[in-house]
Amino acid sequence: MTSSSLLSSLTHSLDGRKHVARACAGFALLALSCTPLAAQTLKPGDLSPFEVVFEVGNNLITAGTASLLLEKNDDTWRYSLTTKPRGVFKLAGKGNISEVSTFRTVESDDELLLQPQTYQFRQDKERRRAVDATFDWDEKYINHVYRGNEVKDTFTDPVLDRLTVTLLIMNALRHDFEHTELPIFDTGRIKAVEFIESGTESLKTPLGDNETIKVMNRNASGGSRETTTWFAPTLDYLPVKIEHRKRGELVARLSLIRLKNEQSDIEIGGDAPETN
Repeated sequence: MTSSSLLSSLTHSLDGRKHVARACAGFALLALSCTPLAAQTLKPGDLSPFEVVFEVGNNLITAGTASLLLEKNDDTWRYSLTTKPRGVFKLAGKGNISEVSTFRTVESDDELLLQPQTYQFRQDKERRRAVDATFDWDEKYINHVYRGNEVKDTFTDPVLDRLTVTLLIMNALRHDFEHTELPIFDTGRIKAVEFIESGTESLKTPLGDNETIKVMNRNASGGSRETTTWFAPTLDYLPVKIEHRKRGELVARLSLIRLKNEQSDIEIGGDAPETN
């Protein structure tokens, strides 16, 4: 369960930059363990379909919703992020984002390795922001097109895209996790991202108090931005809140309003997503 993914054009009102997209992307960049190989590994049974919907905004404005959907078709999984703007953002025709990753699982020593197959990003009708990538695991390279340029990047350590890693953080928290640094394919390049488990916190929601585990992520090379995600063990380790900050100031918040998985089908609060 990032990145890196959500309503980037809506953030002209939030902060004049792409912070909502970075907040989703920051969640998408959360990963799992203390070695590159283990970071790609799930235990059998850890992976199952789900759908979660977040309300997106900050302390001043609500910009829209973001949906994460995991589904399986034969031996291939499809993981997608879709954003829908509201109000003036919808009237302006901005803030529609689609991000899709397909991946397969490979059995190894009673564990499952995640191997991304394709990755695609679209924002409104802006061709310069489009990203298309394919992963070749035999030859260890990624072919991708970004801003009209075709690039071939090689990798040695197992690499994940910014969406696929969001699935692995749930595994990490089930099987202990403190700190790691991983190579992630994000916005047309491979970058090193640092992930830190930063304690527990009880959050008040319309369902009552939820005990959560906080995980923070940031670029390993440094920078002014960081994302914190609150995961709820009682909700199968799905996130209930995500915050993106720049120089310590809140610029975007995602709050869970709907959850559907094998155990639950509930609306936690806020407004339901708009339909087209």
